[in-house]
Amino acid sequence: MAVPLPLILRDCDVLFGTDSLKCVCEHLELSPDTATTTVTTFCGETDYPGITKWSLVATFVQSFDAGATEEVLSALVDAGLPAAFTVIPYGSQPVGPTNPSWSGEAIPVPYAPINGDAGEQSTIDIEWSLTGPPVKSITPGP
Repeated sequence: MAVPLPLILRDCDVLFGTDSLKCVCEHLELSPDTATTTVTTFCGETDYPGITKWSLVATFVQSFDAGATEEVLSALVDAGLPAAFTVIPYGSQPVGPTNPSWSGEAIPVPYAPINGDAGEQSTIDIEWSLTGPPVKSITPGP
């Protein structure tokens, strides 16, 4: 068996609609959080999985350039609607079995527009809930 190729995040793309924030993204994750319900009886305790909530978690370098961080994210927050997103591990390659995409809708909430230390880059951290589980696709889009 060949050694599996690990995913190294150096070409990952994150799109909101058709706006790519690939070149200002430093950290990216799709995170499930499953609640646990504990049932206690005279025979002991048993944990059962409950509802799973998903989040899009990302860190972006702040940029006020056209089509960059502030313009894209602030427009999503101002719209007050769920925002379509797509994550592609190898953004410069077509989506397929070895390069799936995940998409869904995130619920934009306000973020700190300036965040950092003296002499360092300003970053934006988001943790936006999804309206449902992300959808994995191995079919190239348009």
